[in-house]
Amino acid sequence: MPMIKIDALQALYNFYDDFTDRLNLACGPGCLTCCSVNVSITSLETACLRQHPALADTRLWKRINAAHRRSHFIPSLTTNRIAHHCLHRQEPPKEKGMHAPGACPLLGSSGLCLVYENRPFSCRAMSSIDTCQVDGEAIIPPFLMTINLAIYQLIEHLDAEGSSGNMLDMLAGDGQNRIPNTPFPGFLLTDEEKPPFQRFLQSLKKYAVNGGYLADFFPPQTFILN
Repeated sequence: MPMIKIDALQALYNFYDDFTDRLNLACGPGCLTCCSVNVSITSLETACLRQHPALADTRLWKRINAAHRRSHFIPSLTTNRIAHHCLHRQEPPKEKGMHAPGACPLLGSSGLCLVYENRPFSCRAMSSIDTCQVDGEAIIPPFLMTINLAIYQLIEHLDAEGSSGNMLDMLAGDGQNRIPNTPFPGFLLTDEEKPPFQRFLQSLKKYAVNGGYLADFFPPQTFILN
């Protein structure tokens, strides 16, 4: 896995974290309602996750493998595949995967994520403006949902020759439950969202990566809205 792509992935993570730090979100340390066995990630994110020192602990791997043997969500569609259908005014295939109960095995005994710095985007994107324990579900502002979808798409494009799957399957090297990634087909935006989203894109494309910028990793048309 080329290190430079992992660097670009980490830059996307950092850019997104900087963006959400300016929002009034309720999430904080020990908030683990959304930390489940149903997390989907790309192969590039898997490589990044494996770099965390916590994954050198054989005891943690026993927990990961035990969770992998139990029921968990297995995605059948990637974000860009769904976006491709929507942009062509086609009904996307139905998602076949079913969510399952169970806490993420990467949670420590204190309820904190053991791989927080390298956590995948699915974990970063799950945020709420109110405490989930109170309302029972995350409340995500509509424009933040649009931003989240866009970052999912960019991460998948960054790993366009790779694959996606449940985090447990990806860490365990389970090739049977992987699905191929799809190149970026375009963003899903309403007309009202385009002006603020264009400003968001302009900041993203200029975010630094090893002497270059995030824009260097994507086709020029990625940053031009129709």
